[in-house]
Amino acid sequence: MLKLLKEIVSNVFKKPVTIEYPKVKPAPTERLRGRQYPDLRKCIGCSLCFIDCPSNAIKMEKLPRQLPHNKRGIFPVIDYGKCLFCYQCVFVCPVKAYVVTTDYELAGSELENSERLSLETMPEVPRQEEQGSQGR
Repeated sequence: MLKLLKEIVSNVFKKPVTIEYPKVKPAPTERLRGRQYPDLRKCIGCSLCFIDCPSNAIKMEKLPRQLPHNKRGIFPVIDYGKCLFCYQCVFVCPVKAYVVTTDYELAGSELENSERLSLETMPEVPRQEEQGSQGR
């Protein structure tokens, strides 16, 4: 009993061994597989990532507008709740369209997928006056 009491008292004055997350955020390691999403400036809508995903976390959605390099008019959306972060989608992509990050803080009250991140990469529609001056 005395030995236990000594142990308790000695531990009260020691610094904690763990990091005080989220106050102190650890730096991500080099090999960390964080959030990934397709860059719509490169994605051709081939569906290989959808076909090859081992956890069925990817579904193909219709693009809001047609892109010249994406004839099928579809793009992959990753459900991060199902994703294993194996990066099979990244490896199988023939045009290397996936953006990989070290973002590991994915917990939240909302179910999240890659749709918003992908749509942010969608190329801008050229304005009418620029299209007219290019044809001259």
